[in-house]
Amino acid sequence: MRTIREEVFGPHLAIIPFKTDEEAIHIYNDTRYGLSMAVVTEDYRRWRLYRDECDYGMGYVNLPCIGAEVHLPFGGVKRSGNGQPSASALIDSVTHKTSFTVNHELGITMAQGMTAGAQQK
Repeated sequence: MRTIREEVFGPHLAIIPFKTDEEAIHIYNDTRYGLSMAVVTEDYRRWRLYRDECDYGMGYVNLPCIGAEVHLPFGGVKRSGNGQPSASALIDSVTHKTSFTVNHELGITMAQGMTAGAQQK
């Protein structure tokens, strides 16, 4: 079905029967996308299995996949999102790194034995 093979951003629901958690994980991972994943269970071992074995960018336990946590990194894996699933990658994509050095000496003092004066022959 198109709704389970493409990233559909609209109201839809795909119900896919499965017999084991391993089969559900295989079904979930068998796509080119992986933006978010949600598990509804009271069994912490079960949600940890899905957390560890599924390919996703944002995971939820006992919550819908809403993607509204603006304070957390947003992104997916595979062909989903912006390819920024981790905080370190997100920081690189939204910041401009600079370097700034301050010399507290009265004269010019440079690192690594370099000099600012004219070269001596």
